[in-house]
Amino acid sequence: MILRSAAVTALFTAAAIAQIPVSVRCTPTDGSAAGCYYCPGFETVIKWNGVQMHSSSANLVAFHDLDVVVHGTWNGTVIEVTSIQTDFESFSISGNGHLGNRFRYNTVAAPGALAINLAALGAAFAVPFGDLALQLDPLSAVMLGGGAVDSAGEFTSDLDIPDDPSLIGLRVYGQGVVLDAAAGIYTTNLDTKVVG
Repeated sequence: MILRSAAVTALFTAAAIAQIPVSVRCTPTDGSAAGCYYCPGFETVIKWNGVQMHSSSANLVAFHDLDVVVHGTWNGTVIEVTSIQTDFESFSISGNGHLGNRFRYNTVAAPGALAINLAALGAAFAVPFGDLALQLDPLSAVMLGGGAVDSAGEFTSDLDIPDDPSLIGLRVYGQGVVLDAAAGIYTTNLDTKVVG
């Protein structure tokens, strides 16, 4: 009887852990962008990492290709969206990505907030702390810089591109993490560029 009770407790604990609260700034897009044209449940995915999104209460298709903030739960495969609203783009990569030049990683947030710019060689999806969604491959992620957001609402870091022809075609990713006195801690949307 004790073993059965322990097994039931373990099962319910695992089920509760499997539903992790998550907050994601992202761009939803058609599931075919993830390379799965006929897969059930792939009507909406997060652009660049292909994580599936589903909602019983919101029409996610109406938000395709817009910058949004999504709140819901993550079960390790699908984000069950409970609320979604449009937002501004909070992170971008710009600059001249040719050999010998640089990409500029730019986090947009409230002036005075603290920001960290992260770079990686791949996209992924994890919820490592609280409900914060990290959309970068943790094995290749590095911190480019951290500091206060300036009076124009931007924090920038540069990624220098070495003059090495083997890097042509390499895709780099980036995301910011923001600590704001009013908004708390959050992660930005993901962006990506290719070395030319």
